[in-house]
Amino acid sequence: MFNLNSSDIQEKIKILQEAERKYRSIFENAVYGIFRTTPEGYYLEANPSLARIYGFEHPDIMMRYFRDIKHQLYLEPTRRDDFKLLMDIHGEVFNFESPIRKKDGSIIWISENARAEKNESGEIMYYEGTVVDITERKKIESELNKQQVYYKQLFENTPQAIVLIDNNRNVVEANKSFEKLFGYRAIDIKGFGIRSFIVPDEMMTECESYRKNVLNGNIVKKETLRYSKNKRLIPVLMLAIPVIIDNFVQGIYYIYEDITERKAYEEAIIRKAFYDSLTGLPNRTLFMDRLKRAIERGKRRNDYRFAVIMIDLNKFKLVNDTLGHLAGDRLLINIAKVLESSIRAIDTAARLGGDEFALILEELKDRSELLAIVERIQCLMQKPINIGCKDIVSSGSIGIVWKTQEYKNPEEILRDADIAMYKAKEQAESYIFFNSYMQREIAEKTAIETDLREALNKNEFKLHYQPIISLNSGLLDGFEALLRWYHPIRGIIPPVKFIPLAEETGLIIPIGNWVLKEACKQLKYWDGLYAKDDFLSISVNVSCKQFMQSNFIEQVKDILNQTSINPNRLWLEITESVIINDYTVVINTMKCLKNMGIRLSIDDFGTGYSSLNYLCELPVDCLKIDRSFISNQKELSNNLHIVKTIINMAKTLGLKVVAEGVEDISQLTDLKKNQCDKAQGYYFSKPLDVESAGILIAKMVTSNQFNQNI
Repeated sequence: MFNLNSSDIQEKIKILQEAERKYRSIFENAVYGIFRTTPEGYYLEANPSLARIYGFEHPDIMMRYFRDIKHQLYLEPTRRDDFKLLMDIHGEVFNFESPIRKKDGSIIWISENARAEKNESGEIMYYEGTVVDITERKKIESELNKQQVYYKQLFENTPQAIVLIDNNRNVVEANKSFEKLFGYRAIDIKGFGIRSFIVPDEMMTECESYRKNVLNGNIVKKETLRYSKNKRLIPVLMLAIPVIIDNFVQGIYYIYEDITERKAYEEAIIRKAFYDSLTGLPNRTLFMDRLKRAIERGKRRNDYRFAVIMIDLNKFKLVNDTLGHLAGDRLLINIAKVLESSIRAIDTAARLGGDEFALILEELKDRSELLAIVERIQCLMQKPINIGCKDIVSSGSIGIVWKTQEYKNPEEILRDADIAMYKAKEQAESYIFFNSYMQREIAEKTAIETDLREALNKNEFKLHYQPIISLNSGLLDGFEALLRWYHPIRGIIPPVKFIPLAEETGLIIPIGNWVLKEACKQLKYWDGLYAKDDFLSISVNVSCKQFMQSNFIEQVKDILNQTSINPNRLWLEITESVIINDYTVVINTMKCLKNMGIRLSIDDFGTGYSSLNYLCELPVDCLKIDRSFISNQKELSNNLHIVKTIINMAKTLGLKVVAEGVEDISQLTDLKKNQCDKAQGYYFSKPLDVESAGILIAKMVTSNQFNQNI
């Protein structure tokens, strides 16, 4: 027994009262709800904070309201059963979260921490604990859960391959697209370094550089290559994104997009834009770009030397016209292969168009190295090439620009290589190096071409007439009309200077038409002057382009009608080159001319493509033996045999023969001996202007013979 006096009792009562006061203060003022409830489901006690949480003004009102916590408070009544079960088992609950209804019917989330208070017999008398409103936290958790779901769905279902790497370079996670693209299961590579699986050895250094950049907080986007499990090299677009947590990079997301199709498409576009579709060689655009780079390289390096070569196939048009375009294409493809096999890896071979090819030869030591490549190309080009239907031997004219240091742009170099190439073709040389003289020559040619376009309108053309003599009678048989250009500044420009230009530009057609009309008008004038209309003939040269015009027959008819001369006094001279054009068109045109009464000559016979078969079929009247067979003293013996053969062949076919270029009595004697019909040349007379020709005609009319004793 304790002996307590009244003062002790009073002291203890004060202590208990102070404790009660403190408890009440805490109970009443706590920011969290405090409760005491019976197992049956009603409140024994509640503090103001709990009442506020549940939407009541006062705890007493709340306790009177809730007479059945299970059904009135909990949104899911079974949560009260779960609460009681935990209490029965453990005697306490922690962080017991449930959605509940407030007084106004709105729903919030609460978290309960409570314990069971039992009596001496172990029965639960009541539950006491605390309540915290966790509605905002649950909202945040819900949003986070949504974000995780969104991320998970995106991660799993995106078509891009994604892999998460930790700071030790090991795989944390990989999605299905990664498995599909690279062939590795995520479960098999987790915890392993990804580089050893998909990064090519030669790209390891590049890969590490990217990683360091990302670990510094940067995003890296790069097109690169990666291996699949079966060692297929895949072009990918890689996006590397740092995973930043608490301001520190904690890992890296690598996102890969397979760009195989895009790369193939880009390559196709590039090939179409920069490569020739037939040969596969670079085209003009790519060639000019590389040439520009070569020029720039030469400016930076004194020891750098390069050359540019232009190649044009000889007689390519003949292959196309006789064997067909498919054969021509096969020839071009084979030539491309020849060029590729002849040059080095640092060089460029390109097809510029048609049968024109170009080369850039770089890092040349000297001219001899350049010539070695050129000669290798020539050697290979001269070997027979199979084009399907037959083997042919091709050749090319080559123009070379070697001194490239002076050039500033690629167009100038290509222009000069082109000039040298055409000079090689013109002079029948295998190759020619460009020099400044050629440029001056081209400038002069350009100036002449410009003036040529105005010459006809300005009446600068005149005809000269070279006498054609009958070797049987010694009389003047007629004239050949020869064109001369009286330039107001340059003086008389010889035909060799402007006729090829007229051919190239197409001006030969109106010029040729003027010559034909002017010659016929002059013949008609002489007829009227001497009251004769059948004693002279006129021969006029007709160019290939002029002859092949669809309206050529009509033009001739118009001129004959305008001048009223007898058609059989007009001789039209065509070269053998006309024959190799459309044979059917040529034959039909010649027959039409013959039916009109016009007589036809093959000019420069022996230098072109004529064969006996052609001569048998062509409706011609005369062969004109080219001057090279008459005046070439070095080949006198051989030429005499050729001339005799031509005369005999012509006689057999019933054709007349005219010899050009007769310059001395011995040539004339040989021609008469071999029964040549007619002749012309400086031995008789140079080409005469119209006044001199008129004087000659007057003498002939007076004396009835030509002034030379033949």
